[in-house]
Amino acid sequence: MSVFIKLVENRPPKEYANDRTADISYDDTVEDNSEITYQYDVLPGGTLRILRVIKGEEAVIHAVYAPGLWFRVEGLCRGTTE
Repeated sequence: MSVFIKLVENRPPKEYANDRTADISYDDTVEDNSEITYQYDVLPGGTLRILRVIKGEEAVIHAVYAPGLWFRVEGLCRGTTE
């Protein structure tokens, strides 16, 4: 399942600063015959981590968003680290 992040208005990361909307989507895909999915988890302080998961391998951290940067996330939650 893909992960969709709604960022706090007027505070997108610089690579998204010129876009009309401040939304980011990590879409599942197939690369070299390997299924890649994205999941997320939220650290106790509110930091959002996006995890890249290749079937049969450990999840790796793909991106991190500070607590004040995002306010909604949708997709498959891997759980919390509490």
